Amino acid sequence: MCEKSHMRRLLLATAAAAALAVPVAVAADLPSATGMAQRGTLKVVGRVLLDERGGELKGVWLDARRPCSVRRTLRVSYLADHVRGGTTTRRRGTRTGLVQNCAEGGPNFGFDVTARGLGMACPSGRWRPGFYSITVRTFDPASGLTASASLYRQETRRC
Repeated sequence: MCEKSHMRRLLLATAAAAALAVPVAVAADLPSATGMAQRGTLKVVGRVLLDERGGELKGVWLDARRPCSVRRTLRVSYLADHVRGGTTTRRRGTRTGLVQNCAEGGPNFGFDVTARGLGMACPSGRWRPGFYSITVRTFDPASGLTASASLYRQETRRC
């Protein structure tokens, strides 16, 4: 009886571990690019992270010598190009605001975009076929640091 109970616990633990591993594996396969600029302990980071229907175009600042409650002004901007044949669709955006130190989970200030919102989507909402060039710039006016992240991707699936 003890052996059956042990076997059940082992199966449950294995199933739980597998369920937790799936989102991590999926996230690892997403197209992404990260750029960082550093001066002393101050780091400014920019990131492009895409999924099937959109993505995150965000930035953050980190400084281990400053408390987590400190805020700095950041400017996050993006330039997104979709090229197919002889046609280029270009979108830009800029956002400025106070951003707190100690961001958990990485860059957290900027844009959550959709392919549809950028005018680059198939009727289903997925990215349209073609070549994509997306750049995110994170600028810290107080220090003058700029971090850039550029992602180049080709979508080959038909709508």
